[in-house]
Amino acid sequence: MARRRQYHGELKCQEVFDIKIRKNVFYPTVLMILAFSGCYFFNDELVSKASDWMNQAFNQTLGWFYLVVALFLVIVTALALFSKFGKSRIGGSEAKPMLSTWNWFAVVLCTTIAAGLIFWGACEPIYHLMEPPEFLGLKPGSHESAVFSMTTMFLHWTITPYAIYGIPALAFAFAVYNRRRAFSFSSCIVEAVPKAGGERPASIIDSLCVFSTVMGMIASLGQGILSIAGGITEITERQASKTTWILIGITIAVVFTVSACSGVLKGIKWISNINTVFLLGLLLFVFIAGPAAYIIQLSLESFGVYIDNFFTRSLMMGAGSGSDWSYFWTISTFANWMAWAPVTGMFLGKISYGHSVRSFIGINILASAAASGLWINIFGGTAISQQLHGVDLYGKMESAGMESAVYTMLENLPAGMVLVPVLVIVVLLSVVTAADSTTNVLGNLCCQGEEQEAGMIFVKVVWGVLLGAMSILMVCSKGIAGIKMISVIGGIPAVFLLLLSGISLLKNIMLVSAGNGQPVDAIDKKQDK
Repeated sequence: MARRRQYHGELKCQEVFDIKIRKNVFYPTVLMILAFSGCYFFNDELVSKASDWMNQAFNQTLGWFYLVVALFLVIVTALALFSKFGKSRIGGSEAKPMLSTWNWFAVVLCTTIAAGLIFWGACEPIYHLMEPPEFLGLKPGSHESAVFSMTTMFLHWTITPYAIYGIPALAFAFAVYNRRRAFSFSSCIVEAVPKAGGERPASIIDSLCVFSTVMGMIASLGQGILSIAGGITEITERQASKTTWILIGITIAVVFTVSACSGVLKGIKWISNINTVFLLGLLLFVFIAGPAAYIIQLSLESFGVYIDNFFTRSLMMGAGSGSDWSYFWTISTFANWMAWAPVTGMFLGKISYGHSVRSFIGINILASAAASGLWINIFGGTAISQQLHGVDLYGKMESAGMESAVYTMLENLPAGMVLVPVLVIVVLLSVVTAADSTTNVLGNLCCQGEEQEAGMIFVKVVWGVLLGAMSILMVCSKGIAGIKMISVIGGIPAVFLLLLSGISLLKNIMLVSAGNGQPVDAIDKKQDK
């Protein structure tokens, strides 16, 4: 028996290191990230200047492109929902869901919000309230600025960003499960670029996906580090140091790497269910303890303005004003979502097997956007109300960092100090879930053949170490400015990939609709013949 156990142990160990790595995807991307880290470590000023120049040049010439692509993905979402394509089942008519509706929603929600919404949910509304763009002529701290602040939050955190995630996810799920293509982002853009399915183009496309996602993930992990550090500062009343940031970053990296190595759904499903309960409980408490009537009134008015001006706000650039507001906020925010979208979309598509297209849109886009909007209404509305009634959250943000806003807001509610550690736990679990799911897909993209968890452990550990180290480096050197910079860099290749995925899905919508509502798997069989 002892020898048999030893044999199995040796076999499992051999499986871990006997992996078929996609050399054209894994090594170039790892080397690129290491080179970037090394340059930043030895001469961060030079790298920052080069990155700032690249961001500024791209924003001034193609910043509008982010907005156009984001709006295009929203339009494709509407077409997929209301066309005959919406009746199609991912995986074919006989496919059975791998997750229940509740587990599915919990995983999607916790994967997509990461630390971003929790970090910005209170501080961004205050910033827009007190520093609205000059070209709009709004008075800081006025009711008009409050409405503008909330409509901006709806734009940045609801339907549009979830369409940015949802369309590549749906295109990927349809390509892999219905068209029977390879587990590669190239599979979901074949209709737009027919040669994308080749081995070399697929490697290039997947390398771009990995690079974009790593950049976006570093930014999100950085936000998580700052958010958790802010909560620890409020609890201990001691200002967070670089040592604190490093320890938090190491903890996050270890937890999400271990969770990712445990299996694609084991760790994620367990963490997501717990975190969703925390999120809903926290929302309910803040709503009851906060200015409920004001939250409802401001939310309804702002949502009406948002719907009425959706297309205008979606394409607002402030042309001719000389303002960089749109570049720093809307474009930067969309770029961060887009950087995550290819690989996160692959994960969301992977777990959608067995559900209909309309159910997919209902959970991944509509329900998730509604949950995000609910968080914005309650946390953003409470923060704005406190700022307008004597609690200087804006001043606290300037003196202690943006991450301090949400904790200061909570402290000014009844039993607020109890909520601070709860929010710290929520941030940690949200970051771990998002990083866990992304690391799993990075493992799939960087390895050949069918998914074998043991064979991907090495790749996942490498990404866990690199992501943790890079996020710590960016936070310690540049703080929130560095986080925004690196997310925009990741969004540059991603925006083109998302456009192609949207075009491909649009062609599939037209094809299925032209098939008189015929099941997708039946169409596939005809095409295969």
